[in-house]
Amino acid sequence: MSDVHPTPSSSTNGSCGKQNGRFPLMGLLALSTTAFLTILTETMPAAVLPAMADSLDQSATGIGQLVSVYALASAAAAIPMVALTRAVPRRLLYIALVLAFTVANTITALSSSYPLTVASRVVAGLAAGVVWPVICGYAIRLVDTRDMGRALAITLAGSTVAMVAGLPLGSLLGSWLGWRFSYGLLSLLSVLVVIWVIMVVPPAPGERGRNMPRVGQVLRLPGLRPILLATLFGIVAHYTLYTYMAPLSAALGLPGGTTQGLLLFGAGALVGVVLAGRLVDASLRRMAIGALLLAALTTVALMAGLPPALASVVLLLWGASFGGLPTLFQSATARVTGTSAELGTAMLTTIYNIGIFGGGAIGGLAIGIHGVGSLGLIAGFALCVALVIVLQSSQHAFPRALAATAECAA
Repeated sequence: MSDVHPTPSSSTNGSCGKQNGRFPLMGLLALSTTAFLTILTETMPAAVLPAMADSLDQSATGIGQLVSVYALASAAAAIPMVALTRAVPRRLLYIALVLAFTVANTITALSSSYPLTVASRVVAGLAAGVVWPVICGYAIRLVDTRDMGRALAITLAGSTVAMVAGLPLGSLLGSWLGWRFSYGLLSLLSVLVVIWVIMVVPPAPGERGRNMPRVGQVLRLPGLRPILLATLFGIVAHYTLYTYMAPLSAALGLPGGTTQGLLLFGAGALVGVVLAGRLVDASLRRMAIGALLLAALTTVALMAGLPPALASVVLLLWGASFGGLPTLFQSATARVTGTSAELGTAMLTTIYNIGIFGGGAIGGLAIGIHGVGSLGLIAGFALCVALVIVLQSSQHAFPRALAATAECAA
């Protein structure tokens, strides 16, 4: 049994709860915009895949692997970098990480070399591995425990908005003005995010003291390992399909192609994240089971040769199933890790990005051997494994009844 336990902790202003007695909406929206930037940077190759492939003289799989490279770098960086930077003032670290996106996306926008593009994706991925724990840690610090799920949902909603509006817009602009323009806009957005963070996100100290829990101690906390394992299978499943939205949309016969596919998925994801934000604090287990079950059914259904209109409905439902999962997994992680939530989130980030990398790699291999039609079956199997893990983790990870508490997680 670990000697690290979730305990109360102060928020950024030294007290438990809402700053100045108010719900810190503007601060959370700044965090959410950072999530928007991060996920858009990560998945933009999927939105502009055909044009980017032609420009860099690569196959669809080669451009799809740019998502995987980013995810792998993020996975590699999250745990060691968060552990090494725990004493650094959080807002200073936050700003430095967002500026790294500026540099990386500018290089990608200007690059005509595939190896240089890969290198820029590595830089962005390294920054992303640390920025997710930082923004989730900020969200938890800024609110009372009773509002933790809501705060995390608002913060992580930025990633959903990226799918709903950002990626379809990036795909549309890429087709009109060139894919490089889309990456240039990401660089501009990151500069604006830095300005916003300085204005509305309060400073927060890093962790101090010699008794900070080690990685192994946090990993042994009851419930954390099932959460990480369920996350791995769930994310592998989704990104096996999502990374290859362009060929999937073509196979489904969608009139609007990739843009329509991304828009439908994103619109559904927005519904999912709104539901998760409303229900996660009271119904974590039921939400997780429902989302994974719906995801398994819809990913398999997409391979059933449906007419485009019905396939569009299934895409929307698939997006809804995925939209709430980041909030659900993050909220579960924060609850079991308590004062070590940033380090727990770093582990979740690592697993999440291993899942993205694995999904991209498995999807690319499957397309090359069996075609697009095999992707949904692979995804459905992985989602069933994740569902079994959640069903069996009823004590700590996804408890049948969430304990009421007034403690602050941080």
